Amino acid sequence: MLKSLSIKNFALFENQEIEFNKGLNIILGETGAGKSLIFDALFFVLSFKTDRSLLRTGAEQMRVDAEFYPISKNVHQVLAEMDADDENLIISRIMYVDGRTSIKVNGALCPQSMLKKISGQLIDSLMQNENVDLLKNKNHLLYLDRFCNFGDLKNQLGMLISEKKEIEKKIEELGGDEAERERKKDLLNYQIEEIEKANLKIGEDDELDSRIKLLSSYENIYENLNEVIALLDAGSSNALHSINISEKIMSKMTDIPQVSNFADRLNSIQIDLDDIVSDIKGFVNSVNCDSNELERLDERKDKIKFLKRKYGGTIEIVLSNLNEYKIELNDLDNSENILADYKEKLQMVLNDINKICLEIHKQRLEAAKKIKHALEEELTDLGMKNANFEIAFKEKDYSQDGYDDVCFMFSANKGQELKELSKTASGGESSRILLAMKNIFANNSDEKTLLFDEIDSGISGEVGNKMAMKLSSIATRDQVIAITHLPQVAATGDYFIKVEKIIKNENTYSCASIIKNDESVIEEIAHIIGGHNITDAMLKNSKELFERGRRKLV
Repeated sequence: MLKSLSIKNFALFENQEIEFNKGLNIILGETGAGKSLIFDALFFVLSFKTDRSLLRTGAEQMRVDAEFYPISKNVHQVLAEMDADDENLIISRIMYVDGRTSIKVNGALCPQSMLKKISGQLIDSLMQNENVDLLKNKNHLLYLDRFCNFGDLKNQLGMLISEKKEIEKKIEELGGDEAERERKKDLLNYQIEEIEKANLKIGEDDELDSRIKLLSSYENIYENLNEVIALLDAGSSNALHSINISEKIMSKMTDIPQVSNFADRLNSIQIDLDDIVSDIKGFVNSVNCDSNELERLDERKDKIKFLKRKYGGTIEIVLSNLNEYKIELNDLDNSENILADYKEKLQMVLNDINKICLEIHKQRLEAAKKIKHALEEELTDLGMKNANFEIAFKEKDYSQDGYDDVCFMFSANKGQELKELSKTASGGESSRILLAMKNIFANNSDEKTLLFDEIDSGISGEVGNKMAMKLSSIATRDQVIAITHLPQVAATGDYFIKVEKIIKNENTYSCASIIKNDESVIEEIAHIIGGHNITDAMLKNSKELFERGRRKLV
């Protein structure tokens, strides 16, 4: 339930606090006073409307805060996802002069997408001359499904449709005539043979690069390392010979601890150096400058490069593709058996899809009967005793919603042909139909705040009385906020808000105030009846309507 609305610098409202109550809230005031701006402000804070032109002239920002209490379980669940759950719900939205917006829910920043998820659970509206969702054929299936309990059927249907598409893809991959399959097999055999013949090994390309680099530098390596060997292990002045002589000299003085230590260290160096020289000699001998080997390595490198370019960027990918080619070739070799298996699976899935679609269809047919009965009852209450309503079913290609395409059909008069609801109703009939539909669909949904903006336009007399009672009846279940110019509707209100326009310091403002005493309410109803010039007869008529409204006997 909408508890309060705080409006700042929004169109003609400068700084306005408006409280609402349960039951039927009636917004009164002259045409142009700014009544609909209250709904605009509510739509703004709920992110249903974003219009920078509504920023009050001269202001840097406009702000609307809406408080809801109590709130439904569905809203609590959404708030829990945001870690913003509380007993009540406070939504704040600011729009700056440059178009930037800021949204908070219970004090926490909130993205617009999440706010819309919440907002859809809070209010429902019917606006005068609005192309209302209820009248759009494309939405009729959504409203019908509110009366159904499909459980997990639609999710199951969605998974089956995905499975069907995968099987059809496999069948298509194995498709084509025998000549086409043979062409594919020839190509795959060639690709497999070409890759397998190369006998690739993971990491081989890196090893090749290293070996080619080594062989390409043979002369430089041979010359430099032989020079090192000469320095370390050739001639009478090589390093090993010098270290050996030095170690023998010091070994004669082993009785001196320090000299003995030096001798031991030289001995260790001699051993290490001897190992190094041996390793260098072995390495030099292994690097044979074989031009034939270098040529073979270059050819191997080119071959691997060609295969990588043709079948993938790395040896790993080439080998992976080889495995895929083998699987595909095997599938083609066994295509008849595999196709038969896929087709059998496809038929089983299609059977399951049809069963679920049929179950969904049956539930919709039952719901359609309930809606027809309930809506015709509502319209009878609203003075349309001969109204006829049907939900027409037409089969379409199935989707996750099943195979039903539905359209609401309507006739206001006995013996007249049923036509699409969106094309057949007059202005007054449309208002009554919308009210009746809103009532029965609201019965099947979570509690919301219902907004009605002059949907009683073009209605008067006894029909007006019926509409007033219907709104009053809805208000016993849901909070209703209505802007009306129909005295019968105004008279049945439980809570009254007056909007008027004032001029102060050469500026125009809209102001909203609560009408707390019955005399003021009666006077406002009299204004609806007769305009500015109220007569005693109008006041008397207004008082009678108001008193009957208190008894809910209009």
